[in-house]
Amino acid sequence: MPPAEQRNLTRIYDTVIIGGGVAALWTANVLKNAGQSVVVLTNAPLGEGQSLAAQGVIHGGLKYAVGGKLTDSSEALAAMPGRWLAAMRGEGPVDLSGSRLLCDHQLMWSLPNMVSQVVSFFGSKALRGRSAAIAREDYPAIFDTDVYKGKLFRIDEPVVDPVSIIRELARGVEKETYLVEWKKNASIESTDAQLSAIVLREDSGETVRITASRYVLAAGAGNGAILSNLGIATPAMQLRPLHQLIIRKRGLPDFFSVCVGTGPKPPLVSTTHVDSEGRTVWYIGGDIAEQEGVARTAADQIAAGKALFAKLMPWIDLADAEWFTWRGNRAEPLTGTGDRPPGAYCERIGNVLVAWPTKLALAPNLADQVLRESGAPVAGENAPLALPRPGMGRAPWDLP
Repeated sequence: MPPAEQRNLTRIYDTVIIGGGVAALWTANVLKNAGQSVVVLTNAPLGEGQSLAAQGVIHGGLKYAVGGKLTDSSEALAAMPGRWLAAMRGEGPVDLSGSRLLCDHQLMWSLPNMVSQVVSFFGSKALRGRSAAIAREDYPAIFDTDVYKGKLFRIDEPVVDPVSIIRELARGVEKETYLVEWKKNASIESTDAQLSAIVLREDSGETVRITASRYVLAAGAGNGAILSNLGIATPAMQLRPLHQLIIRKRGLPDFFSVCVGTGPKPPLVSTTHVDSEGRTVWYIGGDIAEQEGVARTAADQIAAGKALFAKLMPWIDLADAEWFTWRGNRAEPLTGTGDRPPGAYCERIGNVLVAWPTKLALAPNLADQVLRESGAPVAGENAPLALPRPGMGRAPWDLP
């Protein structure tokens, strides 16, 4: 027998998933629960980037429907809060019972000049049972002021802690998940735009050739380079950048909200988190984090954020708060308009499934699509690999 370092091994799985975020890990849990042999390969800490940078809102589509009718986006999202809450109760193929629910609802608050439009919208038949007006005497502390002249609604869209979600998803497929370095100890073999194998060099020096019935590309922005290497031109990827605001101050109250303004997008979307040192932060997205915000420097974005809060919430004292920003990209299939696609995306190209959830909330829908494309388990092998395990990524409020 040749020395171990010279041997070439072959391992066969039902599905190889490339990626380490919510899409890859949720899908891996679903396929494993369905009896498939699965291996997950990631070249970065788990959740790093788009997944851990999510605000954690499990949209039911109401944010996208304030214009007066339920859109394709809102319809695709309508079932997601129930799916996530079931998983957090330990029900179904994905067990998130150890994760944290930050809040079971959001506040939707209108600017004074939008009260009549918002009241009319939330009174529509389409939204009955999914939202409720909040009486003035029941306003939470952050809006308990005579200065606020708008209207508050409760919308039943929960907010989850992205860090605990990734940790629980990873736990479910811990034995199937490995850290690789492309071009160093991992490479892709392809023929005619088909992925024929992944070649790995294990810690022992052995070369292992992995083959599978299907390969799922669920690496977010990393899908672009893999598609290019495979020679797959369609689907193409688009990146929509963000420039989020982070506000840190002791004693900040909970602030899980969507502001309704005059434009098609909310002026701001806020969630509340606790960093690794136990400090409270507000994490701010919405229109301020998009096109104009992306074009600003960090200093200018902070100045714009302070001006926005002074205009919309002048009763809130943020004078001694710490402000910083986070830049990132949302990776999605290319659309003709550059807008976000309406739902989770999964397309088969031969033995490759190209996948983007397009939103954190749609990870269950994406996994459903992958499972439908997968068919019955056939490989029956789930042999371990002698490769390192990935660590956990860090949320934006815990970055240097």
